[in-house]
Amino acid sequence: MGILQLYPPKEFYISIEPREFRPGQFCWVVTPHIDPVPRILDVERSSPEEHDEVSFVLRNANKSGDFRTRDRTLPLKNLNLRSHEELLTQRAKKRLGIILSTGVDIFPEIERLLKPRGKAHCQEDSLFVIPTYSIESGTSLSGFPPEMVARIRCLIYRQFFYFPDCPLFNEGVARFDRIQVISGRNPSAIEPLDIALSQDVFALFLAMFVYCITGIEDNNLIDIREMVKDALPE
Repeated sequence: MGILQLYPPKEFYISIEPREFRPGQFCWVVTPHIDPVPRILDVERSSPEEHDEVSFVLRNANKSGDFRTRDRTLPLKNLNLRSHEELLTQRAKKRLGIILSTGVDIFPEIERLLKPRGKAHCQEDSLFVIPTYSIESGTSLSGFPPEMVARIRCLIYRQFFYFPDCPLFNEGVARFDRIQVISGRNPSAIEPLDIALSQDVFALFLAMFVYCITGIEDNNLIDIREMVKDALPE
């Protein structure tokens, strides 16, 4: 049982207004697959005369000249690649996510200063989201195996957090080691749901995140982890 000994499924979640965008809220986000070696999409014009017809090669970003000054005298339509820049490509999937934080500092007077300079990106409305991943089942072998899930439920892994079934989604594992930043709130990037972690569960979720990135446990987290460890199977 592990964490479900303390917080049964009916106490795990609360209903909220979807447009709140609050910490602990579930959402759908586009989550990129992280490649150990980044992959570059090398794009060139098919011919010097054509502006929007290109040829490309997909390769690993492991050449000595990558991300260094390059001659880009022939610009490509819709691609504003500058020196020291490359076009990366990676697989992505729309996954369930849990909003960790929505609070960043935005100052209107600075916003008015940045916009005419083309530097609005220096001060953006950003959300921090923890993506979630599936668990193996009788009908699907993808996702976390049950041997790991038993340990995740008992808070053995600092980088994982288990959540149970609910009417909107199946049980799964949130991965702190895959934290994402979502810029803005465009529905193509983030779709909020009307369900969130309860206050007590989110407090534990946040304590586990802090433990993951710092190695520091508060006293309450130490006590909880000691209690749920007793449910760890042999």
